[in-house]
Amino acid sequence: MPTTSELLHRLDNCTTELEAHRGYLKAMEYCVRALIISHPDPASLTRVWEGIVPRIFDNHLEDSALSAAAMRQGLALLTEQIEAAAHPER
Repeated sequence: MPTTSELLHRLDNCTTELEAHRGYLKAMEYCVRALIISHPDPASLTRVWEGIVPRIFDNHLEDSALSAAAMRQGLALLTEQIEAAAHPER
């Protein structure tokens, strides 16, 4: 059985890894935003996105509830950004 010190060390390592992954994901998020904003054909991007979102959900039916909720939140945000780029007058 691990000692308290060992468990705290493992917890610290997990926290460090999560922070690193969060930074990586935030960088990717900003990149995706730039790609959405600068896409040469926003209407086409919207059509493609609308076509793949249901398949994304289908591919992750076995995910945990937390993972599925995070995925839904992320996809909803991306959908909002894609639609806003396609309809800047709104």
